[in-house]
Parts: sequence; structure tokens; C-alpha cells
Amino acid sequence: MRITATIASFAVLALASAGCERARYVETGSPEGIISVGDVDFQDILKASSGMLESLAETGVLKTAKQKPAQLIIGEIVNDTSSRFDVGELTYRMREQLVNSGQAAVVTTFGTSPEDKQAQEVLRREKFLKGETSEPLPDPDFSLTGKITQVKRTAGNTKQATYTFRLTLTNLRSGLEAWTKTVDMTKLGNKNAVGF
Repeated sequence: MRITATIASFAVLALASAGCERARYVETGSPEGIISVGDVDFQDILKASSGMLESLAETGVLKTAKQKPAQLIIGEIVNDTSSRFDVGELTYRMREQLVNSGQAAVVTTFGTSPEDKQAQEVLRREKFLKGETSEPLPDPDFSLTGKITQVKRTAGNTKQATYTFRLTLTNLRSGLEAWTKTVDMTKLGNKNAVGF
């Protein structure tokens, strides 16, 4: 009786450990990460930002700016999906490459909700000390805006979700669209999985 209970306990432990995977590091954005059919994953963000950045660099549009490097404002990126994530992750990946490579300088003190409020206060103080009453106005060349949308479909137990990442670069001197890019991510399955 005791042997049978011990064997049963070992069997339960073996089954439990087979279903548990120890946490481990994987390369960020690698296909080994968890793939969610119904949500935007970090892999999707990295693929989208990489595709956008490659397209923007290929056009050479930033080299046409009045200023060198081009001055860029990051405008609103709307997340119109049911998936909750920080859309800044998309633009920050692109900004890192653009700024560090010298292709663009991002204006962070512009507008009613500047990203760098401390820098904006320094600009205001300098204007005040010079006796100038008007607000300091940066002179950006381009504005980057965008939208992320989704289309979801189901057939039986199978789910499909397509996430569309759209970005548009507007030339602020002409008011014309200078560059635009769409990247689609489609995922199919009936449950979340660890991809390989």
C-alpha cells in the first residue's frame, strides 16, 4: 500500500514537472518568445520598427531637410487595437537608430505636452533672461505620426489576427506627406504558444 502511494506520488511529480518550464533568458524579439494570437507581442513591435526604419532610410527623405541632421517631432501614434501596449516602444526603437546614426535630431521640447519638460523650462528661462516674452519655438523639419489597427477573424477554434502598423512622415515646411509605410503582422492559431 505504501509502495503504491509512493509510486503514485512520483508519477504526479513527474507529470507536474513535465508541464512546468523553468524561466530562462531568450534573445529579445527572437522566435523563441511567446506568440499571442490575440495580442501585439514584443516580436511584432521589433519587426514593425525594423521594417519602418529600413524603409525610411532607403528613401533618403531625411537628407532633404533644411537642417542637418533633420529635426523631427514624434507626434501621436494611436493604438486602435484591443491589445494594450506602449506604442512608444515602436517609435523609441526607430528614434534610437535615427538619433545615434546622426540622421535625425528629435525635438522633445515642442508642443503642449513636451516629452522633456525640464528642457522646455530651460528654454523659457533663457528667453526670460534675454527679455523676450514670446515662447521659444523650435523649427522642426518633419513630424512623425501613425496608427496601429487590427482585424480579427475566427473559423471554428482557429483564430487569426492581423495587426497593421502605419507611420507617416509629414514635411512641416510644405505640409505634404514625405514618407509613409505600412507593416502587417498576421498570426494564426487556436491558443498562445512558444514559437520556434
